[in-house]
Amino acid sequence: MSPRRVGVILRHELRLTARDPISAMVLVVFPLITMAFLKPAFRAALQQVGYAHANGAEQAVPGEAVIGAFFIVSLTTFAFFSEFGWMTWDRLRASSATSLEIVLGKAIPRVAIVLVQLALMVGLGVAVFGLHAKGNLLALGPMLVVFSVSLVLLGVAVTAVCRTAQQASAFATVGMVLFGAIGGALVPYSVLPLWAKRVAPATPTYWAMRGFRSVVLDGRGLGALTAPTFALAGMGVLFAVVALRRLRFDEAKTSWM
Repeated sequence: MSPRRVGVILRHELRLTARDPISAMVLVVFPLITMAFLKPAFRAALQQVGYAHANGAEQAVPGEAVIGAFFIVSLTTFAFFSEFGWMTWDRLRASSATSLEIVLGKAIPRVAIVLVQLALMVGLGVAVFGLHAKGNLLALGPMLVVFSVSLVLLGVAVTAVCRTAQQASAFATVGMVLFGAIGGALVPYSVLPLWAKRVAPATPTYWAMRGFRSVVLDGRGLGALTAPTFALAGMGVLFAVVALRRLRFDEAKTSWM
């Protein structure tokens, strides 16, 4: 593997992102708007389950940050499907870059985007929405890195499984809403029905929110984040295996473009 070739693709992807910043901004703007609406409702829900001093930001900020991060699944699939729309996929494949180098060049910028988004959401949550964490927010760092990587790998896996951009977009949108609801991001985990609580650990949202709750609401440290981090890492490995087994670089795909 050549770091130089990966770097060339990576820089190209960053230039494309810079030319169309609206897509990346969705990861920030959408969660901020919904935080403002949901914070009061979450205050009552958290106080009802024993967090007497909660103001609602403890659920609204992590929940909307995690849901917003799921937009990266769509952006990752677009990074591949757009090549077919621009008629540049064959040219990219004809270059000296290997399949792994192409995937890394397209994936690494998306991981960086998610990390920036999550950092901005937490920072703005503290500054604007009054998020008060009992624990040290920096302890979330390793878990959020693994969470970001797993989401991008999910995007690559979705690209591998889907034949058309419409299929990929539908899968990413449904996954964002479904995982957000079952995983305890749309509403506090404590108010979910029993069947949802049983299914929740199968979603990356659940583990990300569990990590946030441990630090923000319960004041715990790195030790409490071990299980969420390893669970997310395991899901990332699963997504990578699906991508490796199903992604065919000579397979024709259909784009809107």
